[in-house]
Amino acid sequence: MSASDLPLFRAVLYRDDEATPRELALPSDVDVPPSRIRIPSEFAGASAFDVFELIDDRDWPGQATYRLTSTVPRSTDDLPEHERDSLGGTGDDLSDPEPRY
Repeated sequence: MSASDLPLFRAVLYRDDEATPRELALPSDVDVPPSRIRIPSEFAGASAFDVFELIDDRDWPGQATYRLTSTVPRSTDDLPEHERDSLGGTGDDLSDPEPRY
C-alpha cells in the first residue's frame, strides 16, 4: 500500500501562543493514534522541530488532538552521516518537509 492509499486522520495541533489550533491531515494505518508528532519549524532563526504530545483520542480514528510540548533545535549532527558529508557550507535548508510521528 502506498502512502497515498493510506487512510487519513486529522491532527489538531494546539500551541499556547496561538488562539486557533492548526490542523493537519496525516496518513495512518494503525489502530491507535501516534503519541507524538514532530513538525518542522524554526527556533531563533535556526532549523528546528515542534514536538506535539497526544492529549485527546476520543474521536479516533478520524481525529486526534495534540498540544505543543517543546521546540527542539536541529543541527547537522541530527542528520544521518551520509547526509552530513554532502552538505556544502552555509545556507543549507535542514528542515524536514514532512511531519514525523
